[in-house]
Amino acid sequence: MQIIIQSENNHLLDILYKNPATDLGLYCKELRNGVLIGNAVSVNEYHCLFQDTKNSYLPDEGNPIDFQSYCSPLLALNMATEFFNHLFKSNETLENTTLSWLGKTYAEMDTLPANIVVPTFYIDSGWYKNGTFLLSKYIDGITVTPKIGNNYSLKVEGKTIRETLHKFSVVALFCHFTNKHSEYMYIDDYFIQKHITILANLPNVPYFVYYLFIKRLMRSPEQFRTFKPQLEAYFNNTIQFVFTDTHQSRKEFICNRIENNEAVLDFGCGNLQYFKKLRKSGFTAEYLAHDEEDFEDTVDKIIGYENVENLHWIANKEDLIGFEGQVILSEVIEHNTLEEATELLYWIKENIHFTTLFITTPNSEFNVNYEMTEEFRHDDHDFELTKQEFINLIASIFPNKTEYHGIGDCVNGVYPTSAMIVYKQ
Repeated sequence: MQIIIQSENNHLLDILYKNPATDLGLYCKELRNGVLIGNAVSVNEYHCLFQDTKNSYLPDEGNPIDFQSYCSPLLALNMATEFFNHLFKSNETLENTTLSWLGKTYAEMDTLPANIVVPTFYIDSGWYKNGTFLLSKYIDGITVTPKIGNNYSLKVEGKTIRETLHKFSVVALFCHFTNKHSEYMYIDDYFIQKHITILANLPNVPYFVYYLFIKRLMRSPEQFRTFKPQLEAYFNNTIQFVFTDTHQSRKEFICNRIENNEAVLDFGCGNLQYFKKLRKSGFTAEYLAHDEEDFEDTVDKIIGYENVENLHWIANKEDLIGFEGQVILSEVIEHNTLEEATELLYWIKENIHFTTLFITTPNSEFNVNYEMTEEFRHDDHDFELTKQEFINLIASIFPNKTEYHGIGDCVNGVYPTSAMIVYKQ
């Protein structure tokens, strides 16, 4: 792998801590089974090269072709750490640090743009789609160009040398943890702290990048709780993060409120995610699964593999008439037209004797945080409602006692998911 750093700043090598007068500007160091080579090409250009001997970054030992040692995002991350770890500190610390041989601070010297080019960079996730790299939507100065297969060229531009390196590290970080074919990496608190500092150094990083950081990198609720205050401080505490992703947050919200000894009707059951979670928590009552699509095979497999007796597939909606118990209607109504969704809610009101009805749907007011280019959050949505529109819709149908809840991260008082609990009248 080759990493090329360029800047018109004549202090580039000083900022990188690379003295062109030492060993003819060459720097060599072992990394795994290979060697890192740094070369001060000129006062305005520095090259980093990794030459492997055998399988340093091979995720699958059964594969004799170790192409990842020439393009792996993890290698890029490791190379940046080995060469430039002194720059991965807070901006406040670096700006006040004086380079003794010049008698100047970083703030005085690091004032011109820079760019980093990686000729071959491996991406095999869904983050490059329809000619657009996901992070390019949220952080400027990132250009990914397709080459062959899952190989791309990467160019990162920043207003300063430090900013460019920080952006580069963020790209390598996310690409490694989202690539399907990548090496497992243990993530400790030091690693998390380092990259929170790097993110905090970048200006105007939007909510969604931090959302991805939490969901992709943080491995435990305890680790999340440790760093939650720092993550929220970047946004002046106008955002309150939760550990679980949007889908998992919905499941936890509903499952934590389900009575384990009372029957459940899962209307729009999909692949039975709610049943699977409830069963782990000791749910033993009858569970009826219904969906417009055919999930009977999924139900049969669960019954057969797990020896389940309380799960039942109901293909015909009319066979649900008269059901008594709890009803889950999660992320269903938006997959119909508004008129069809209204008719469905009236049908439930008139034909189902629910004790509690759990309804969730996307909150369209939150979509701005995804910087979406499409009208709706997913292609198969026919409509998405604001919080008040959702409240008004439910109130127009059910005279019952209701409770509104926002689910997931809270950004300026707005949640990604709207939930309504409708109680038995």
